[in-house]
Amino acid sequence: MHAHVHSNSGAGDAPADRTGSNASTSGGSGRRRLPFRVTALKPVTYSIMHLSVAIAVAYALTRDWRIALGVGVIEPMVQTVAYMLHEKAWSAGKRKDVPPPTP
Repeated sequence: MHAHVHSNSGAGDAPADRTGSNASTSGGSGRRRLPFRVTALKPVTYSIMHLSVAIAVAYALTRDWRIALGVGVIEPMVQTVAYMLHEKAWSAGKRKDVPPPTP
């Protein structure tokens, strides 16, 4: 129904936020660490946004809230399974392309 990209929800801030006075000096990575509750909140807000968009698009197409809610709830579940299968296929492809290590 709509294209979306799954990304690592804990990927951190944009590159511009990784420099300057807020950058962490420990660990040498230059990335500041967000509190756990802020990091944990990111996938929750993304899920709410995804659900809202799916419901809104389904409603725009059907003009029926019952169908829109059904699509909005079912679509993310189907998308999750499709994403896992997609990742599995890509992982299998990577293993075939990499030559075995030489002793």
